[in-house]
Amino acid sequence: MTDPRALLDELRQQVIDEHANIHHPLMKGLFAGELTREQVSGFVREFWVLPHTHLINNAGKLAHGQLLRGPFLQQLYGSPYDMEIRELLGESVDDEMGKTEVSPVDHYSCYFDLVDELGIPRDEVGNPDILSPEAMMVMYVWTTTALHLSLLEILSSHNFVNDVANVLGYPKVAEALKTHYDLSDKAVRWFSLHGEVDVEHGRRSREVLARIIKSEDDEFVVRRAVRLGLGVKWTLFDGVMNRYVNGSNPIRK
Repeated sequence: MTDPRALLDELRQQVIDEHANIHHPLMKGLFAGELTREQVSGFVREFWVLPHTHLINNAGKLAHGQLLRGPFLQQLYGSPYDMEIRELLGESVDDEMGKTEVSPVDHYSCYFDLVDELGIPRDEVGNPDILSPEAMMVMYVWTTTALHLSLLEILSSHNFVNDVANVLGYPKVAEALKTHYDLSDKAVRWFSLHGEVDVEHGRRSREVLARIIKSEDDEFVVRRAVRLGLGVKWTLFDGVMNRYVNGSNPIRK
């Protein structure tokens, strides 16, 4: 078995090398200002599925905080919470709700500052008649995994994968939206905020993972969960490319 912290170092580099936030053609086009404003609006409509599910993801991890090992009912009725793990997970939930010094802004609400400044009607955001099939799949996968996978799998596929890449990619998204599309600091706050907050969120998820990876089986699970997590944003951004850039899956009129 690989030492847990060495394993996480290795997988962190894999995330940096492969994550869609940094390497997807859609994001490269956004960073360079090559997308039209209509395409940027399409990206924002589709990307909504992630802010929409963030709190669900974090609440799911908190609920699974005691379900670490052994039979489900034994854990449910007999095992005490690991209070340190519970605290680390709970702090991230509070951040998402805008209740901490680290993050005094409600993340879900501030996303709509971007929606409003782009002139996107709010009833278009999350409308299943407009969302691409890929976005619908991502919303389902992201929510379902948060509720049904183990804490080890959730942390590996959700937080560990995305916190590393968000810190690198989201400040570039915020800067591109301001520089190339004349959006305000307030409008891009969801991305700039996560570029900062996810430094701490990444530290927390890494600390929990280092504590609960205890066997070769765990290492196998973590490696597979990272692959799953990497696939989620590639799928989402592929949907934006298909619908708004390539025109291969247009919105039905």
